[in-house]
Amino acid sequence: MIDAVMFSPLPPNKSGIADYTVELIPALAKVMNLTLVTATEFSEADNYAAQFITAAEYAETPALHGLPTFHQIGNNKDHVFVYEAFRRNPGILVQHDFNLHFLVEDATLGRGDQEGYIGVLESEYGAAGRKLAELRQFGVYADGQKMLLPLNTHLLHEAKGIIVHSQWVRNRLPRSISSPVTVLPHHYAPQADGYRNADRQAMRAKLGLDPDRPVVLSLGYITPPKQIQSTLRALKQVRDSGYDFTFVIGGARNPGLDIDKHIADLDLGDRVVVTGFLEEDTFFEYIVAADMLINLRYPSVGESSGTLARALALGLPAVIYDFGPFAETPDDCVIKVPLELGQPTQLVAAIVSLLEDRDRHGHLSHAAMRYMTSQCSAEQSAQAYLDCAMRAYDLVPNR
Repeated sequence: MIDAVMFSPLPPNKSGIADYTVELIPALAKVMNLTLVTATEFSEADNYAAQFITAAEYAETPALHGLPTFHQIGNNKDHVFVYEAFRRNPGILVQHDFNLHFLVEDATLGRGDQEGYIGVLESEYGAAGRKLAELRQFGVYADGQKMLLPLNTHLLHEAKGIIVHSQWVRNRLPRSISSPVTVLPHHYAPQADGYRNADRQAMRAKLGLDPDRPVVLSLGYITPPKQIQSTLRALKQVRDSGYDFTFVIGGARNPGLDIDKHIADLDLGDRVVVTGFLEEDTFFEYIVAADMLINLRYPSVGESSGTLARALALGLPAVIYDFGPFAETPDDCVIKVPLELGQPTQLVAAIVSLLEDRDRHGHLSHAAMRYMTSQCSAEQSAQAYLDCAMRAYDLVPNR
């Protein structure tokens, strides 16, 4: 056992990384004495075999500062405290997103720190980066810059070790990085095991779903990159071809995306259910009740999907884009479709194949479940974290 520290947001923060960390804690606690550092107090601390402290308490506990430390980094404001802690005392960087521009923006401009933003761009891109940051003060700026300038190397070069979730991200890291890099596929939530033998029809009855209608499912906060509009266009063609279904969009509405208008414009109101935010139990219940998951993502900032991991672990066939980190999912576990700029022809074909071909449906289901349970458990992730810490901090195992 080693002593270690981890910085991460935790629930009730509604982020995938908060869920990821909580799912991992019980397995990590079996291989290390873990102290979790959060932005605020964690109300469920008594349920876990780990110590929980706030960032302020960590600052006042020097004995923790030299321990192996993991920083769970994501591309939004929930990780600003993790980012700042890493910059003060670099440790192992667990990089969930390749692009960190939004995070840097929140940590600097979001706090009125123009010079901090300029400094990061200059450290990453030299004089040209500084000029871009300065021009932004005068409105010479486009949002596309955030997708083109990932702003991650100032952290990567300081990291003692690096964990990423895909070879896609690994291949895009600067070659000058000397720290050891671990490619660790996203684990599935251990809670899924409790739903493995749940009855589909019973779940449909509980959720008020028609027992005889196939259920197509998309999950998570409704954002443009999840391509719900493309899924709706595909499902209109599926319906017009004579197929019956209910499309459940299991996630909170986005004020910046009028999903209800898209549904109405395609005359799909009688086929679509928008649930709003789902608590964890209901989230799993919809996975059990569904016939397929549509889990598209474009553009991507290199993220992996905890939703996809949960669904595959429960044997729910999924349709994904053959793009980015998602493309690394084994071919026999999912149906991969290309990015389609026009009509979603191949997406339509994939949905129809899962509605018609029960043998293919069953094969995908069993292969997905087998892959996730054998290769992507929380215990395997915890061992990879331990191995990374041993290498990064040159530790000798206790005998």
